[in-house]
Amino acid sequence: MEEIKNSVEFTQPKVSIILPVFNRRHLILRAIASVQRQSFKDWELLIVDDGSSDGLEELILPLLAENPNWRYMKHSRRRLSATRNIGLQAGLGFYATFIDSDDEYLEGHLQARVSFMDAHPQVDLIHGGVVLNGPEHSHWVQDAFYPERKIHLSQCTIGATLFGKRRVFVDSGGFKGLPYSAESEFVQRLAKSHQIERVDFPTYVYYTGLADSICTQRLQHYEKDNNRSSL
Repeated sequence: MEEIKNSVEFTQPKVSIILPVFNRRHLILRAIASVQRQSFKDWELLIVDDGSSDGLEELILPLLAENPNWRYMKHSRRRLSATRNIGLQAGLGFYATFIDSDDEYLEGHLQARVSFMDAHPQVDLIHGGVVLNGPEHSHWVQDAFYPERKIHLSQCTIGATLFGKRRVFVDSGGFKGLPYSAESEFVQRLAKSHQIERVDFPTYVYYTGLADSICTQRLQHYEKDNNRSSL
């Protein structure tokens, strides 16, 4: 993995935001802009490039000098779980969370989660609070455990809504290399030894239904392989 060092130094942040990306030059600035708009400012953004070939690096590198709390790193194609794990390992924040390159935060997303975690120090991880944006039919997926039925995406663990103590992510081994159920597996594994809460702060916009969206691509494979679980 290669990290392009930012020439501007910055202090240790409270939150590490990990943005895994593969060939999303045309969408990533919308996701980043939604992070920049947050009222909570004590964060770093780790853009972890999973081997993009669409000119993403040329787009991001000139912006680093203007944004000292951005970090950019690139490696050869390793898929989503490994890319998220690399960001978790490289992060400096007390808390860690995620944003997918084709999604966005609504205002107050970070502040709501930081405030909750600070007020409940016994909690290690929270998830939930997703706003689905796309055709209704794209909100239903096949249940991995009961393939004959469909479940709503709101019942699934949406990985990018995970927000928790970064050391808990790292010390637990992070995400396993499962194609489409890694988030649910992670939460189920962590729940055996840590306190996890589901929250209802509807501030994470999860785009579905677009032909090239991460969600659509994952759901196509999900329905083929019956490899997604609900929590």
